[in-house]
Amino acid sequence: MSKNAIIYARFSSAEQSKGHSLERQKENGQKYVAENGYILSGILTDEGRSAFSGKNRSEGSSLFQFEAEAREGLHTGKVLCVENVDRLSRQGAKAAAQLIWALNENGVDVATWSDNTTYRANSNSDMMELFGLIIKAQLAHEESVKKSERVLDAIGKRYSRIAAGDRTVSIGRVPAWLEKTESGYELNPHRTKVLNEIFDWYASGVGIYRIVANLNDRNEPGWQDCGEERGNGWYMPYIHRLLQHRAVLGEFITLKGELISPDFFPQAVTADKFMRAQIMRAGKQRTGGRDTTQMRNLLSGMVVCSECQGKAGYQYRVPSTRSYITKAGEPRIYEILASEHLRCDRYRRKHSCSNSVIVDYKLVEKSVLDQLLSVAFSEQEEVSQPNQFDVQIAETVRQIEHTTQRLNNLYDQVEDGIKGLGSRIEQRQAELQLLETALKEQQEARAIDAAKPSHFDDAAMIASLRDDLNSDDPDIRYYARTQTNAALKRVIEEIIICPDGTFTVEADIAVWHFDKNGTCIGGQAL
Repeated sequence: MSKNAIIYARFSSAEQSKGHSLERQKENGQKYVAENGYILSGILTDEGRSAFSGKNRSEGSSLFQFEAEAREGLHTGKVLCVENVDRLSRQGAKAAAQLIWALNENGVDVATWSDNTTYRANSNSDMMELFGLIIKAQLAHEESVKKSERVLDAIGKRYSRIAAGDRTVSIGRVPAWLEKTESGYELNPHRTKVLNEIFDWYASGVGIYRIVANLNDRNEPGWQDCGEERGNGWYMPYIHRLLQHRAVLGEFITLKGELISPDFFPQAVTADKFMRAQIMRAGKQRTGGRDTTQMRNLLSGMVVCSECQGKAGYQYRVPSTRSYITKAGEPRIYEILASEHLRCDRYRRKHSCSNSVIVDYKLVEKSVLDQLLSVAFSEQEEVSQPNQFDVQIAETVRQIEHTTQRLNNLYDQVEDGIKGLGSRIEQRQAELQLLETALKEQQEARAIDAAKPSHFDDAAMIASLRDDLNSDDPDIRYYARTQTNAALKRVIEEIIICPDGTFTVEADIAVWHFDKNGTCIGGQAL
C-alpha cells in the first residue's frame, strides 16, 4: 500500500527568496515522491526561517505545526520528504537526530532525496545509518557556523567603514525618503516633505490613525516598505515605526541599538522636531481611549475619580427616538437628545468604587477652557513657534553626544593596536571643543530669553483654536480638538470629579475648585 507523503521546503534569507530555492525544492520533491510510489498529500513551506537559529521550528512555523500534529498521531504512517537533513535543522547533530527520532517515534518516516536515504519509523536503524545521520547534521551545523562567522566579519568591516565616514557603503534596504547615489545618499524632496508633514502632524497632537487617513484620503503614494507593491497604501504600524526611526536624524544604528555614525545619512528631520514627537508619544500613555473620527473628548486621559483615583470615562449618548403606546392605545414618540458625561469607570463596572456621580462633560470642558484662558491671558499674545534656542541646543547636544562616541571609538581602536589615528583623534577633539563652546553660548542666550515674561504658548494655541472646536467642517473641528487636547495635557495634571458633583482642576499654573454648575468657587496660583 502506497504511503502518503508530505514535502517540506525551506529557505533562510530574503536573498534566497529572490531566486528559485523554494520552486526547486518543490519540483525535486514531487519528482522524488513520484519515483518512490508515494501519494503526495501536501507541501509545507517555511520562507525566511533559519534552521541554524531554530526559527523554522518555533511557534508559527509550518514545521512546528507538523511536529505538534505528529505528536497527536495525525501523521502516523506518512513520510516527510526533505532535500537534506539541514532543511530540518542546522543546530548540530544532537538537535537534528532528536528531531528525526521524535518523528520516527510518532510513526513518521523521514526521507532525504539528495542522498536517497529514509529514516524509518518503528525500526531499529543500523549503526552506519545512525553515524551517517550524525555526521550529516554536524557538517551542516559547522557549515552554518562558518557562514555566520563570515557574515559577522563582513558586517563588522562594513560598520568600520561607516564609522570612518565612508558614505558609499551599501546597507541593503535604504530608508524610503532617501535615494542612493555614487557618493552616498540624497534626500528625496517630495518624500522628505511628506516625512516632515507626518512629524508636524503628530507633534501637534494629530493621532496616527488620522495621519494614515489623511495620507490615504489624498491618495499619497505609499512607500515601497509601506505596502506600495501590495496596493495597501499607508498603515498605522508603519507610521509608528517612522516616528521612532532615528535615521531621520541622519544616524546609522544597528538592530541592537548601537550607534555607528551620527551623520551617515543626510538629516531629514530636525532634532527638536524629533524630540517633540517623542514627547508626544510619551504623553499618549495618558489617553482616555481612541476617538478616531470625532475627537469629542478634549479632556481624554486627564479626568480621575476623587474616591478611587481611577480614570473617569467619557460617555456619549447618540440621539435617538423612542415610541410607546398609551393606555388609550395611542402611539407616542419622544426624542432623546445627545448627551455627553463623565463617570468613574470603576463604579460603572461595579468594581471597588462608590462614586456614582455623573458629571456633564460639556460643563466641565467650558469651565476648564474659560478659567484657563482668563488666568493665562492678562494680555493677548500670538502663538509662538518652537523656540529657536531650543532647536539649536537640541541639535548641538546631539552632535556632542555623537562626536564623543566617535572619539571613544577611536580610543578603543588605539587600545587595539591600530596605528595612524592621531590626526583623526585631534580632529575629533577640536570638533568637540567647538561644539561645547557653541552649546555654552546657546545656553546663555536661552537663559536670557527664558528670563523674559512667559508667552503661555499652550494657552495661546487653545485661544486661537477655540472658535474651531465646534466648527461645522469636520476636518477643521478634528484638527482644532486634537491640538487643543495635546495642549491641555501639557498644562493640566488632573481633573478630579467628586461625589457631590463638584470638580477640581490641577494645572501647572494654578488649582481651581468648581461647583456642580461649573462656577469657580476657589483656587490657588502655583
